[in-house]
Amino acid sequence: MLYLIGLGLYDEKDITQRGLDTIKKCDKLYIELYTSKWNGLEKLREVSGKDIVEVKRSDLEENQKKILDEAKSKKVGVLIPGDPLVATTHIDLLIQAKKNGIKTVVIHAPSIYSAVAETGLFIYKFGKTTTIPFVQEGYKPESPYDTIKQNRENGLHTLCLLDIKEKLMAPSEGLKYLLEIEDRRKERVISEDDEVIVFSMRERSFIIYDKVNNILNRDFPTPAVLIIPGKLHSIEEEALSCWKTT
Repeated sequence: MLYLIGLGLYDEKDITQRGLDTIKKCDKLYIELYTSKWNGLEKLREVSGKDIVEVKRSDLEENQKKILDEAKSKKVGVLIPGDPLVATTHIDLLIQAKKNGIKTVVIHAPSIYSAVAETGLFIYKFGKTTTIPFVQEGYKPESPYDTIKQNRENGLHTLCLLDIKEKLMAPSEGLKYLLEIEDRRKERVISEDDEVIVFSMRERSFIIYDKVNNILNRDFPTPAVLIIPGKLHSIEEEALSCWKTT
């Protein structure tokens, strides 16, 4: 049996009761922390009384056979920040398990994809999501800029996930990345006078709606995401006014 268990947004308190009950009955437990920052591992080990092995991306992609083989005879849980099926890696793991005749159970949990509705923006008006990466030598893709451009042309909001490497990307870093592309391409996709949303996720949400120029000079709790609004409904405008800085 293979269980994909969502861990929620921040720490062990975000796990559903169903998820925690399942964790306690698993024979083997793995956790991935490369797709999102999550803070409850040590406490979860204590609460569950279980050994939880942290895995790398390659363990769930190229080398997933080991986990699948174990799931043929044992109850194996893979613990995933947020909801377990948001990342395509985990969808593939589910598919391969089914192809191998392994029974699967998915236990859902709170995700950034639903949490952003707290801003007041309508979920159905979000377009394609993008990730803003840290700059690496020879690697600075412009796909985040292109995604925002396409979404804005369609009147849709853009959820911009911020990269995770050795550290968490700050909202100001993400905006600087986009502005540098704008400076080269000059397609009026984003400017320092545009109003955007910073949504930070800890024990409680932290939301700011402000001009890019002001956000560039502020520090925010992390992990966080950026939201570039599209065309706003009057209710969305009213909701966002609650998050404006004064």
